[in-house]
Amino acid sequence: MVFVLSLLAACGQPDADLINKPDTRETGPVGADPSGEILFVADGNVMRWDGSVERITKDVTAESPTWAPAGDRFAYVDWHDGWSDIIVAERDGDLLVRVTANEPVGYDPYSLEWACIANWAIDPQWSPTGEQLIFSSDDDGYEFECASRLSDPMFLFYSETWDAPPYILPSAEALDMPQEDPSLSPDGNDVAFVVRQDVTDTLRNTEIWTMDLNTAAAELLVTHPDGAYDPAWGPVGGYIAYVQRDGASNDLWIAPLNDGDPYRLTSDGTVTSPEWSPDGSQIAFFRLVDGAFEAAYVDITADAAGVLSASAPKKLFSSDHIQPDSGMSWRAK
Repeated sequence: MVFVLSLLAACGQPDADLINKPDTRETGPVGADPSGEILFVADGNVMRWDGSVERITKDVTAESPTWAPAGDRFAYVDWHDGWSDIIVAERDGDLLVRVTANEPVGYDPYSLEWACIANWAIDPQWSPTGEQLIFSSDDDGYEFECASRLSDPMFLFYSETWDAPPYILPSAEALDMPQEDPSLSPDGNDVAFVVRQDVTDTLRNTEIWTMDLNTAAAELLVTHPDGAYDPAWGPVGGYIAYVQRDGASNDLWIAPLNDGDPYRLTSDGTVTSPEWSPDGSQIAFFRLVDGAFEAAYVDITADAAGVLSASAPKKLFSSDHIQPDSGMSWRAK
């Protein structure tokens, strides 16, 4: 399990040497102010921005919060040493439902048997259309043999109802490549996600794939020698924003789903975890400024051919000890 955790910790995060990079970025002109509610994580707690920042959870180690469509609940990862679960909570952070049950019960902590029973659940996203959740997990139903258990890959799982356990998507399992960070289309019928493709025996590169959840058809969307990750499906459905790495720089890119090649929107160099505004007019993300992460955004416009362009990045909010790899979830109020 330590192997899986180390892979996740490296996904989508800029190099440490970027912390010392001089800040030469400009602040764009004032446009329409972003509105709505954004969930993010700082100091292990789920936080909410709605013009100001407030803490929602306490006494947990949270990651990757995601709003329910109605905004009355949210899901997040409840992180522990050696395992994690997907939790559904009220707006105020009170627990409603434990979607997964990955705690290894009945074994000595940190024993081989304990490690073989423990599982990870990560990267939940709530469907825009209902109660469904999609996430990644290494839970293969294993209970007895332990020969290869500690290197189980992460696959996409789906939770349709609280009355039945989540299940692995057969089409995702058939890909037989580690998967993470799913992002559902506006109609909930398709998903974009990250695949870790083997480059050598010890190196994997991140690619972005899409899958039709009705037909099980999966295809490669974006590949790049230095990695592409953090897909975010636009609310109008025709674009997927993502982060592409070029050397030591990480910037916001767009992959059009109809025609055309991917293209870059920013030249910031430290972008991670993009998230569209509910109306698609802005994209927020985290970036490094003076050694710390803050939330920034760009205004998005489209030309007559549907090609998107972005304003210069503008600060959205800041908070102490933001965890950028936990991403954001943005809903209208």
